[in-house]
Amino acid sequence: MLYYRVSVVHPLIGRVRDFVEREVRLSAAALEHADRYPHELVARMRDLGLFGALVPTAYGGLGLDVTTYARVVETLCRGFMSLAGVINSHTMAALIVLHHGTEEQRRRFLPRFARGEARGGLCLTEPHAGSDVQAIRTVARRSGSQYVISGTKMFVTNGREGNTFALLALTDPTADPRHRGMSCFVVEKGHPGLRVVKSLAKLGYKGVDTAELLFEDCPVPAANLVGGVEGRGFKHVMSGLETGRINIAARAVGVAQAAYDDTLAHLAGAPAEPPPALADMATRLDAARLLTYWAAAMKDRAERCDLEAGMAKLFASETAQELAVTALSLHGPAGTRADRAVERHYRDTPLMLIGEGTNEIQRTLIARQLAERYGERLGALTSREGEAPERRQMVLAVRQVVDKDVAPVCQELDRAGAYPAELVGALADLGVLGAMIPQDWGGLGLDVRTYAMLVEELARGSAALATVVARHAAVAHALARFGTDEQKHRILAPMASGAALWTWERGGTVAAARDGDGWRLEGAAPPTDNATRVAGFLVEARAESGSVTLLVGRDTPGVRLGEPLATLGLRGVDPCAVAFAGARLAARDVLGSPGRGDEPIAAALALARLGAAATAVGVAQAAFEAALRYSQQRTAFGKPIAHHQAIQLKLADMATRITAARLLAEAATEHGLDADRLKMAKIYASDTAYDVTLESMRIHGGYGYTAEFPVERYYRDAAHLLVAPTGNDAERRALAAELVRASRRPAVADPAWP
Repeated sequence: MLYYRVSVVHPLIGRVRDFVEREVRLSAAALEHADRYPHELVARMRDLGLFGALVPTAYGGLGLDVTTYARVVETLCRGFMSLAGVINSHTMAALIVLHHGTEEQRRRFLPRFARGEARGGLCLTEPHAGSDVQAIRTVARRSGSQYVISGTKMFVTNGREGNTFALLALTDPTADPRHRGMSCFVVEKGHPGLRVVKSLAKLGYKGVDTAELLFEDCPVPAANLVGGVEGRGFKHVMSGLETGRINIAARAVGVAQAAYDDTLAHLAGAPAEPPPALADMATRLDAARLLTYWAAAMKDRAERCDLEAGMAKLFASETAQELAVTALSLHGPAGTRADRAVERHYRDTPLMLIGEGTNEIQRTLIARQLAERYGERLGALTSREGEAPERRQMVLAVRQVVDKDVAPVCQELDRAGAYPAELVGALADLGVLGAMIPQDWGGLGLDVRTYAMLVEELARGSAALATVVARHAAVAHALARFGTDEQKHRILAPMASGAALWTWERGGTVAAARDGDGWRLEGAAPPTDNATRVAGFLVEARAESGSVTLLVGRDTPGVRLGEPLATLGLRGVDPCAVAFAGARLAARDVLGSPGRGDEPIAAALALARLGAAATAVGVAQAAFEAALRYSQQRTAFGKPIAHHQAIQLKLADMATRITAARLLAEAATEHGLDADRLKMAKIYASDTAYDVTLESMRIHGGYGYTAEFPVERYYRDAAHLLVAPTGNDAERRALAAELVRASRRPAVADPAWP
C-alpha cells in the first residue's frame, strides 16, 4: 500500500532484501555503536555484485538501470545506512571512468571496480571548498609522463578502506572561468605521497570510514587523466551528481522507511488511538519514494533530470529528517535509548541534508533551473510530453480553454461572486462534464488519471469551476458503478451532455423510511455546493436496514433549499442547506442496494477526494506560476527578487512540494482508487495548496494581499480544500487507524516491494 510499484522487479532486489533481513539487521547496531568497518557485510555485498551495480556487463558489472540501483540502496538503508555509503562513492568513481574515461581506462579500471578489487571514492571536498567545488586548491602539475598532485581532500568516504579515487584538481590555476582549468584523475594508493591523515568522528553514519587525505607531491601516471584531455574534470564530476543525488534520495527513503516501520511496530501494541502524526509520516514517506523513482526513471530514459534529481534529494532528505524526529518523539524516552534503532536514524538523517550539496544550496540550484528551463511559460511544470497522445491532447485542449476563456474572466467572476455559467457550458461542449461517464452513455469514458489531470488544469484557472466539475463527476462515477440501465438512461446520459448537473453530499440528519414501494425522506443535509443550479442530489440516508443512497431531484416535492451562503472562497458555487420534509421517492431512485448505501457514497467520496487533490494541485500550481513571474519582474536592491536567496529558497520548496502532491494524486489512480492513497493525496495536496498560496502572497508582498492580484483568491480557495469533501484532521485520524490495523494483519510477501 505504501510503496512505489514497478512492473518489472530485478531478482537482485529480493536477494538484497534477504541479505538485509538475515545478516545486516542482526549486526548493524553492534557495528554502528563500535564505529567498526563492516568487513564481513562488505564482502557479502561484493559477492552479490553490488560494487559493479552500474558497471555494464561488458566490463564485468551487473549493468543495472538507475531505478534498480536506487531500490538496492533503499533496501540496504532500511537495515544499515552506512552500507550504502560504501558502494555509493565507489559507484560514482566508476561512473566517471565509464562515461568520461578512454576505452583503455575503462578496460583497465572497470572490471576491477566491478569485482570490488578497486574500492572507489571521490576526492572533491577540501577544507575551504564544499558545495562550491570551483573553489578547490589542489593542484596537479605535469612532469614528463606523470602529474604531481598536492593538496588536501576532506570527507572522503572509503578514504581509509578504499584504494582507487576519482580526484578533481587544478591543472591550470590561471584559467578563467576557473572550472576550465580543472581535470579529473584516477589516483591509486601505494605511493607515500598519498597519506590518510585521520578518520573523522561523526554524529552518525558510523562504520563506514570518512577520512581526510593529504597529497604531498603524489605522482600519478598521465594515463590516469580521465579522458586524456585536461580542463574537462569539472564537467566529469558534475555529470555524476544526478545519479549521486538520486542515491542520496534513495538512502533517505530507506532510513525514513525504517523509522516509520519502527514507529508503526511501537504503536501497533499500544491500546490508545494512534496519533494522526503517523498518517503524516506515511504520506511524506510515500511522496518521497515517488519523487525518487520519478527522477530515477527520467535518468534511465536519458532525459535531462538535474532539476528532478535535485527535487528528489531535497524532498527525500527533509522527509527522512522529519520522520526520524517524529519517530523519536512518538517513542517517548525509549526512543533515545542506544538499544533502539530510532536514535540511530535520528543521528543518520542529517547527513542526507548535507550530502551531494547542502539542501540550502540545492534549493538555490532548483530555483535557478526553474527560471532557466521554464521562465514565464504558464503550465510548464505540468508538461505532459511523456503521456499517451490521446491523454495529452485532451489535457492540452482543456489547458487552452483555461488560458483563453477561463483565466481572463475568473478574477471578475470571483469579485462578483458569480456562477461561471458560460464556462460550464464551454466545458460541456468540450465533453469535460462527461469525463467519467462511459461512452455507452454519451461520455468520454476517461481513466481516472486523465480525469485528475483535467481537474488540475481547470483549477489553475478557477478552483470554483473545478469544484463544479468534480462534484458532478463524483455522482457520475457512483452512477456508472452502481446504477441500473434505467437510471443511467434517465440521469447519466443528460449528465454527460451537460444538460443536467448533479452534486452530492453525505452526513447530516437525513432519515429514510419505507413508504409503500418507495421511500420518504426527513431531515437535512449539510450545506451543499451548487445546490441551486443542479438537477439533483446524491444523498445518503439512515434507514432501519442500514443506509440507503438515493437520487433526489431538486424539484421533488418536500425538498427545500435554504438561502445561498457566502463563503471565504470558491465564490459563485454558493452552498445551500438542503432540507427534506416528507420528500417521497420511488424505488427506482435507490442507487445500489438498500441497506448498503455506503457503497455508492464511498465511490462518490473516492472520486471527490481525487478531485479535491487535483484541484489543490492546480491552485498551488497557479500560485507558484504567479510567484515565479512576479519574482522575475519585481526588483529590489537593484536586481530581480528572484535573484535573492530568500526568494529562491521559497520557490524551490514550492515547486518541489507541488511535484510531490501531483505524484501522490497520480499514484492514487494507478491501481484503482485506493482509499488510503486517496487520503494521503487529499491531505498532502490541500496542505500544499495552503502553504504555497501563502508563500506566493509573501513573495508578492503587499500586492499579493490586494484583490488586483489573484494570489489572495488562491489563498481563500485553498481554505476550502482543507475541509472538503472531508476535513484533513478526520482524514489523518482515519488513515492512522487503518495503518495500525493493516500492520497487525499477516504480511503477504510481494516481490514488487523493496
